[in-house]
Parts: sequence; C-alpha cells; structure tokens
Amino acid sequence: MALAGCGSADDREPTVRTERFHRTELTRPAESGTSTARSCRLVRPRAIARLLERPRLRLSAAANDSTDLSICDWRGGGVRVELVLDTAPKAQLRYYNQLSEQLQFHNPEPARRPHQLKHVGDDSAYGGAGAWWTPSKAQLVAYRDDRILRIRAPDRRSAVRVARLAFRRLSEPDR
Repeated sequence: MALAGCGSADDREPTVRTERFHRTELTRPAESGTSTARSCRLVRPRAIARLLERPRLRLSAAANDSTDLSICDWRGGGVRVELVLDTAPKAQLRYYNQLSEQLQFHNPEPARRPHQLKHVGDDSAYGGAGAWWTPSKAQLVAYRDDRILRIRAPDRRSAVRVARLAFRRLSEPDR
C-alpha cells in the first residue's frame, strides 16, 4: 500500500531566493567603549536649571562613568535630575526589549505603564515611538542614534527638555 502525501511536488523543491539576503543591523556585532560622551559634560548645571524653569537654582553635579554608561546626578534646592547615557551596543534592540518588558508587566497599572511620547527620540525605532514616560518613576527613556537616555526629573516636561538638549548636543560634530 502506498502512502499519499498532502503536499504537491512543488512543495519539495527548494525555494529560490531572488533578492540578496541582508542581515538586520540589530544583530551585527558591535564594540563596547567607543563613545567618549559624558553626561555631566553634555549638559551643565545651569542648563538643567533653565530647563526646569528655575534659572536661579544652584545645582551640583556628580558623575559616575563606566565603559558604556555615563551618569550625571544634579542636586540642589530640593531638586534632583539624573541623566543616564547608555552607549552600549545594540541600543535599539535593548530599548525595544525594555519597553516590551515594561508593557508586559505593568500595562494594567496606569502609573507604572510606559506612556509613549513622540518627537523626543527616534520615532521610527522599534516599539512605535522614540521615548516613553513612566509616571511612578518620574522617568523618561528615549532612543536615538544608537544611544539610550534615561532621565529622572521632577516632571515629564522637564525630562523631555533634558532629553532633547542631550540628543542635540550628542549630534554635534565633536561628540
């Protein structure tokens, strides 16, 4: 007795690729430690005070830098602003994974759910927008030009201003 198959003869022939295969840049290897940008040099205390709309505020900056991570913590007058510059490889993929995880675990909780923001980072990045705000953490996370910024600020508006200024300074030729 012969066995009958469900497929046709065409199903058994190999598929011929008509276009050359290109790997996505998200899976290409990259080198750590190639960025020299530092958060505290990127945005000065006076600029932070202006962005907070408190130009007379005196802030002191504390830096914490490593190979692919630069953190600046500004404090003064009962105010704290923190900027984390993440330049590790595969930033866009990590940005998308972080957003997905936060949505997965905190979507039912409005204060912990990420609220996406347009016109801050690269809105063509995976995930639908180039930035998101988490109210319970008072934290903005933004992606652009293979970098992730995490900004903690007193309010969303201030965080957006810090992100835009930081991205603008990062795009200057000497960075």
